Order: sequence, then structure tokens, then C-alpha cells
Amino acid sequence: MTTLEVLGWCALGVVTLMLLLWLWSIRLRDVSIIDPFWRLGFVVVAWIAFATTHGDLGRRILVVTLTSIRGLRLFGYLLWRNRGKPEDFRYAAMRRRHGVRFVWISLGTVFALQGVLMLIVSLPVQMGGIPSGPALGPVAILGALCWLCGLTFETVGDAQLARFRANSDNRGKVLETGL
Repeated sequence: MTTLEVLGWCALGVVTLMLLLWLWSIRLRDVSIIDPFWRLGFVVVAWIAFATTHGDLGRRILVVTLTSIRGLRLFGYLLWRNRGKPEDFRYAAMRRRHGVRFVWISLGTVFALQGVLMLIVSLPVQMGGIPSGPALGPVAILGALCWLCGLTFETVGDAQLARFRANSDNRGKVLETGL
């Protein structure tokens, strides 16, 4: 498959995901669902790229695995953190300001915009399996170690923030310790 075809399949996957999320947000009357599902979109892109490219198998497995772990972790964490909460105040304010037109405005300003950003940010993931790329080597190992460091900081920081917020004495305060 050509690079352009890989990009096209990834774009089709993102467009489909964003349209389905938009329709679901209309039913829920909650645009905030974009927050956790945006992270899941990178997992979708990674698997589409994995399935449509034919470069070095080790590199493709590494890219799809690291992207999936991080995306699924963030997706699950944000679902957990936001469960039972009302729509994010920014989206609620947009909803009040635009009234019945908000349905269409949210399609463009929330879902389409974030879909385009997802496609741009995920370009390295999309191109991770192209045949002209290098096989796994020292650069891939260094990259995976940097990824592990980042994932560790992200996970520990989220746990610290969750513990801080769980303490009612901290209501209205800012966490200034830890990572």
C-alpha cells in the first residue's frame, strides 16, 4: 500500500470515529465524551497503520504496542475521572451561547477540529510502518525508554493528583508537590 493510501485509511478511521462520537454526544447532550475518546483515536490510527503498512514488523509492533498502551491508559483514566460528572463547563457555556445551533457548531469546532489535530499529531504513528523506514535499532530502544519514562511520570502524576483531589481538605487548592 502506498503512503497516501495509508494516510487515507487512517483519515477514514478518524472521520468515522469522530462522526460516531458526535452522534453519541447529541444523544447524551454531552460533548465532553471527546476528552477520553480522543486518546482512543490514536489507538485506532495505530492499528489502522499497523494493518495497512508493510515495513519492518518489529518496528510496526513496537509503534502499535506503545501507542495502544498509552492511549488505552489515558482513555480508561479519563473515563474513570469523568464518570458521573456533568458536561465540561467550557462545552456547557458553548451550548448555552449557541442554543440549538450548538449541535452543528460542535461538529466543526470540537469533533472535526480534534479529528484534524489527531491526524497531524499521529503522523509519526501513521508512518511508523512504511517500508522505507529503518529496522529496530539503538534509536528505537532509546525512543522506547523515553516513552517508558514519560508513561511512568504521567501515571504517577495522575495517581498523585487523584489522591490529592480525593481529600476534601484540598477542595479549591492546587497540587504543588509530587511530579
